[in-house]
Amino acid sequence: MWTKQLCRNVVLCHLKLWTRSHRHVRPWSPLSAVRAASTKHGTGILGSLQVTHGDHVHIRDVGHVEQVLRNMVAGGREKLQVISDFDHTLSRSTYDGVRCPMTHDLVKDSRFISESNQKKMCEIWQYYYPKEISTTLPLQEKIPLMVEFWNKIHDIFIASDLSQEAVRTIVQERDTRFRDACDVFTSLLHKNDIPLLVFSAGLGDVIHELFEKHGLTIPNCHVVSNFMTFDDAGKVVGFCDPLIHICNKNRSVLPDDTYSLKQQERTNVILLGDSLNDLQMADGVPNVDQILTIGFLSRHVERLQDFTEAFDIVLVQDETMHVANAILGKIVDSEG
Repeated sequence: MWTKQLCRNVVLCHLKLWTRSHRHVRPWSPLSAVRAASTKHGTGILGSLQVTHGDHVHIRDVGHVEQVLRNMVAGGREKLQVISDFDHTLSRSTYDGVRCPMTHDLVKDSRFISESNQKKMCEIWQYYYPKEISTTLPLQEKIPLMVEFWNKIHDIFIASDLSQEAVRTIVQERDTRFRDACDVFTSLLHKNDIPLLVFSAGLGDVIHELFEKHGLTIPNCHVVSNFMTFDDAGKVVGFCDPLIHICNKNRSVLPDDTYSLKQQERTNVILLGDSLNDLQMADGVPNVDQILTIGFLSRHVERLQDFTEAFDIVLVQDETMHVANAILGKIVDSEG
């Protein structure tokens, strides 16, 4: 059981990290200072998608996006595949102004982690997280730091005598929120037999449990993430190789070419992410014809220009799947 002092320490630890790195969700007014210029899109496919007309939608090159959409509509569902991050992409980043937990958070802040181990992880998080989100730290320096970060957290999970049943219990007792209309998103993919590759540096076991809990499990979804390994008694004894962190979410960590070869005729890709590192998730997809990238920017809105230069469509403080659903709907409806 948690003591009052432990609860206080954990809360203070998270508040310090949150205040320094996340901040409270900003009101709309400051966005005018950082909003990227974009051309009005009153005609064409974009013009027909009302959900893309809001001030929260930022498109640097409207002409390019319009042409990609036209080609995707022409290709139809048979040519399409979707690749998505999980934490703060399929799941919400914030709710009522408060940051929603990621898959690692659900475990590390649970009652199955001791007071001393929670304190250790809080210290680890405070040290490494600023380096994770840094835009100035060179990649060759960031990668070994991220390997250290993930391994230290995972080692504590292993040392905490977690079990497979404990992971299930954690998801039942604690939760994170999926983006609004994520059920529509998975339903559209399922009904139209469009494959979804979830590429996550989070915890694969937790992702599977969350999908099942919320009734979002679909047969055409494949999850590539950090999965735990269990002994015969169901205890966590390690993690499957290779380790997946924010800097290596690409073909290099896929176990083999099975998934890519199965989808090799699907040369049109919609990619969803909340980090610039997520743009590499489509690296290695064979014979890509069209790719449409959608970035969710719910916090750190001062990075809007970086996002609009990298993603085709940027959604600022939008905790829904409405834009992705509208685009999917346009593609599948084109075939009658």
